[in-house]
Amino acid sequence: MLIAVLILTVLMICIGWYTSKDMFSPYVAAPGVWAIAILIYYFLPNTFYPIKGNFPFVLSIWLVGFFISSIIGDFFTTNASKISCLRKPNMTVLNIYTIIVCICVPIYCGIIVHQAFTEEPENLFRYMRVMNTGQSENIEMPKLGILTYTITLAYVMIFFVLLYFKSKTIKVVIIILNILIAMVTMAKIAVLSILFSSLYLCFVKKYIKLRHMAYGMIVFIGFSFLIQGLRHDLDDTETTNFLALYLSSSMVAFDYYALPCSSIFFGEYTFRIFYAIGHAIGLTRAPSDTILEFVSIPDTTNTYTCLYPFYTDFGIIGVLIGSIIYGLFYGYLYKKCRTGGKYELILYAIFLTYILLGFFAELIFTNMSITLQYMFFALLPFLLGSKNINTITDKIKNK
Repeated sequence: MLIAVLILTVLMICIGWYTSKDMFSPYVAAPGVWAIAILIYYFLPNTFYPIKGNFPFVLSIWLVGFFISSIIGDFFTTNASKISCLRKPNMTVLNIYTIIVCICVPIYCGIIVHQAFTEEPENLFRYMRVMNTGQSENIEMPKLGILTYTITLAYVMIFFVLLYFKSKTIKVVIIILNILIAMVTMAKIAVLSILFSSLYLCFVKKYIKLRHMAYGMIVFIGFSFLIQGLRHDLDDTETTNFLALYLSSSMVAFDYYALPCSSIFFGEYTFRIFYAIGHAIGLTRAPSDTILEFVSIPDTTNTYTCLYPFYTDFGIIGVLIGSIIYGLFYGYLYKKCRTGGKYELILYAIFLTYILLGFFAELIFTNMSITLQYMFFALLPFLLGSKNINTITDKIKNK
């Protein structure tokens, strides 16, 4: 059955490529990453349980719903407006962003490293990993307060410095600070987010070509081996099997542990942000944890693909509706980005990572707070770029 899904993804890639001639269009990128994950499952050595449940069927529902709705969303969305194509962000805001990131990120990372070095200096990197994944009740993240928002700001700043800053020094500093965050959190997802989004943006702006993207992936694989070596104490299998573990294990976990309509409360994963807000004002229960339960497949993992929240909350219907919502949104955003929208370009670079990591986890709804932070930090410089609006309007009228 999974082989049939692989054939389906290849067919979608061909149709998507014929339609868009763009490897980063949502209807090429989404089936493309699933095809890679399935191929790795079959061809890289692993000790996973065989996929023989309903995962292939659920995945096919997701892929078909996303593929069709993303094409429809692209087709029926109007081109980006002339104002959207000509507007520029407020550089004063971006300079303030830069100062905040350069001051706060080292403090954020320093606090985490200090706690890890104080508590367990002989296993520093292991301690930081456990701290960030919540694997131990005895190890907790320090109270960082408002500093946590600077992490999302630092990520958004990557795109602004690549697009609007001339100083190579600032570009290098912002990228290094983001890599520092990834090292401190010991999370490959952070590295992938930086890599995928940055490569896409540089490719669109013609700063790099396909061969440079291949070099970037080689760098990522090498960096992954480095992080995996540092995390070796957590799981001896990860050092030699990290590609299979990170690209395919979530499919196996879903196949064996995801149960339809099994959430205790209505939409507790899909609508997590509403439970978080309600809990903060005393109206609802505490929201579900964003770090899911670790399970054995027999390797240890706690990720269940992007299908998990929709399937757990609402079953097959939830997966279908979720895929359609995803597809329409990505089709809309891609069309605006492709036709010159400046704000939409940054947003698509951010959200592209989410579909490229669909084999790993769902990152929009379950992390809606972070999603909204990305959108806010990306939008604010354009909103405050009002000095440019009159000029832009005059240019349009003169035309």
